[in-house]
Amino acid sequence: MQFRKTIPAIALGVVSLTVPIAASAGTDSSSPTIEATTADSSQVESATLTDNNGKPSRSLSVKAAPKAAAQSEKVFSTGEVTGEEFSSIGLSWKKESAVDSGLTAETRIHRDGAWGPWQNVPLGLDDGVAEEAKRAGSPAFYTDDADGAQVRFTSPKGSLPQDLKLSFIDPAKSPATASSDRQPSDREPSDREPRTAQAGQPDVKLRKDWGADESLADPGYKTQPSIKAALVHHTVTGNNSYTQEQVPQIINGIYIQHITVLGYGDFPYHFVVDRFGGIWEGRKGSIEMRPGTEIPGILGGHASGFNTNTFGVAMLGNFEPNNSEGGEDTGPDPRPTEAMTTSLADLLAWKAGQYELAPEGSTQLVSAGGGGTNPHPTGTVLDVPVISAHKDVNVTACPGAKLYETLPDLRKQVADRLGSG
Repeated sequence: MQFRKTIPAIALGVVSLTVPIAASAGTDSSSPTIEATTADSSQVESATLTDNNGKPSRSLSVKAAPKAAAQSEKVFSTGEVTGEEFSSIGLSWKKESAVDSGLTAETRIHRDGAWGPWQNVPLGLDDGVAEEAKRAGSPAFYTDDADGAQVRFTSPKGSLPQDLKLSFIDPAKSPATASSDRQPSDREPSDREPRTAQAGQPDVKLRKDWGADESLADPGYKTQPSIKAALVHHTVTGNNSYTQEQVPQIINGIYIQHITVLGYGDFPYHFVVDRFGGIWEGRKGSIEMRPGTEIPGILGGHASGFNTNTFGVAMLGNFEPNNSEGGEDTGPDPRPTEAMTTSLADLLAWKAGQYELAPEGSTQLVSAGGGGTNPHPTGTVLDVPVISAHKDVNVTACPGAKLYETLPDLRKQVADRLGSG
């Protein structure tokens, strides 16, 4: 994808992303223009919405919020943005920027010639931003194959983060994805088979199966001495009713958002589990890691201040009731599927067995600090369950209340698989 050099001012209508441009009726093509950011890569293009001081660019319209609780409350809108197809959007901003604690974001998506309903976009990033990322931002928000979006922000303080950017992500532009059109089950054996496969290992799909472009990630492995605990997450990628065929695209969107937009070195989580029970390798080396080998542990980027001595497993979806985390309406009881929890137990039993972890036991983790979602100063020692959730170490709703409720039973399932229950 590639930007045009200029974008019509949003207050008057439409941002042009690519050629051809689908303009809104009545848009004045001679309207004032602003400079667009250059394309981040072939998979991403971004528009800058605020400058380094947080001042809105001409790509945002600004108005007082209706029925504002505070006189300063404002709504900032991009207008209708149309262009080439994409499958996820991402928001990012300057890492050191102050962010209004009450800031919210919403989007509506254009596909098949029509605009969909407004949906909340989660702004809290579910990972260790302070330790690895070059920018702060949101998770990748899955849109399916879309060709337009509109985003609006509501701020009680009337302010936006510094250097705020809206990114459009299209993993299909990745050379790796383009050469991976067949389903994983139809492919030849991987040229990077797990080197430590052993009894108890579930079926884990490799990074090539979701189309990872390995040229984007840091070379080599990010190793750590050992693993003491597993942290369970949810991805809040905007869609709980995704199809099995869409899973690789969603995972790839997470990868590209983190690497290209946020500046991570690799995928944030070690593994991802989808609602059909599929288990996917996330961060490179996560399958191979095992005590007593050249890869005793892989350092992830999933829990601020607590990435050391842990590995992260992300359940693909949103398990917080009543849509409070954003995206598709989750309703009052968004529980993970049976296939999902079964695969999660299989995965955790495999890794717990390798590291001789007691699934129903506890351990101690030491905070590396970092601020943000981590309230624990450097050196703070936490007593946590060996199988914990992201919210047990950081201030977050992750992995969602309905998934969190299942953890006691999950620990028992893992113990039973290991014969220690």
